[in-house]
Amino acid sequence: MKNVSIALLGCGTVGKGVVDLLAMNGPLIEEQLDTKINIKRVLIRDLNKYEQMEDLPDSIQFTTDFNDIIDDDEIEIVVEVMGSADFAKDCIEQCFLRGKSVISANKDLIADYGIPLLKLSQQHNVDFQFEASVAGGIPIVRPMYSSLNSNRIEEIIGIMNGTTNFILSNMTAHGSSYEDVLKEAQEKGYAEADPTNDVSGYDAARKIAILATLGFHSAVTFNDVHVEGIENIAKEDIEHATEMGYVIKLLAIARQDEDGISLNVHPSFIRKGHPLANVDGAYNAVCVRGNCVGDVMFYGQGAGSLPTASAVVSDVMNVILHRNLQMTGKRGYVWHEAKLKPQADIASPYYIRMIVNNAPGVLAAVSKVLAENNISIRSLIQKDETAEIAEIVILIDKSAAGLVQASLQKIEELSCVRKIANAIRVIEV
Repeated sequence: MKNVSIALLGCGTVGKGVVDLLAMNGPLIEEQLDTKINIKRVLIRDLNKYEQMEDLPDSIQFTTDFNDIIDDDEIEIVVEVMGSADFAKDCIEQCFLRGKSVISANKDLIADYGIPLLKLSQQHNVDFQFEASVAGGIPIVRPMYSSLNSNRIEEIIGIMNGTTNFILSNMTAHGSSYEDVLKEAQEKGYAEADPTNDVSGYDAARKIAILATLGFHSAVTFNDVHVEGIENIAKEDIEHATEMGYVIKLLAIARQDEDGISLNVHPSFIRKGHPLANVDGAYNAVCVRGNCVGDVMFYGQGAGSLPTASAVVSDVMNVILHRNLQMTGKRGYVWHEAKLKPQADIASPYYIRMIVNNAPGVLAAVSKVLAENNISIRSLIQKDETAEIAEIVILIDKSAAGLVQASLQKIEELSCVRKIANAIRVIEV
């Protein structure tokens, strides 16, 4: 039986999961590869913390010096699970220069530097794989460039952040406020003390950038994604969605058509009958539409120690297979310059909630502004009146985002309108 020595950069939640998975399923993995995987070194920050842990193999050598790994010729594969993009990028580049293949779970790194790193790995005949960078244990990265690569991918749409899905699911199930459910998510460990990366949509934006790069064969990055978070979602919006047969989800959406590519992350109304509407809690799901295969859906745990380690170790196994077949670094990729569709041109129906004076002529004034921009009203309901104010909920037909925003600005300037409380896209799929 062959032997392969690997190193881990980091031993947090995912790194420890890799250690545990190899201990659990080592014989099964060895049988498939005719190769034994040995974790030889692990790069960490605090040596004392890990040397005192009793559930780690004695054979692992911990180090705080990356040179111990890069200078070790026995180590052929390096697994990067640190999370810091800049330091990780430097380490990975050095690995490639020294002929070591790399597996990364670092979505920040891949979203910003994925293409340059893939090109560098090919120049040095090594592999660079990153299945765990999107949706944890769900196999979605490799299908984009392998299982589905006979298709022209037209759309990728998914729930790619467990924290926001947990928050919106609980708001829907219990009628709770955003603030109360966020606090619960933090107490249960689903949300960080500073939840900005999740609730503002940045985490999902990095993931959709990675999938769009692979699925559309286009050079896009995180900076090309238009991002809106869920901070402005109120329980009133959840209630109205339920009444109208929708649920609210934070969706990451990538589309390509003749006009170009659009990349968006935003809260969305989606019909209760759609498969994504039933993805609750901290689970993730991704729907992909190919011009031949039609619609396919990937569903599962988008985070967690062992689910994410499952994706990481799958990449390790794939690299070992390439090594054993002497085809390391031979996988080719194709990218074209991305033609991005202007955000103002992206059209969809919208749900609009506004607070207005409870007075005659308000509906006529609002309707007039929409009509002037050729925006058709699908439905209009006046809700929750008092002597002085009322809440108006409007569904408008498919309209360009630029026209919608211009209309809302004019509506908010009306003396009878107190504020636009929310405007949320309706996804018709």
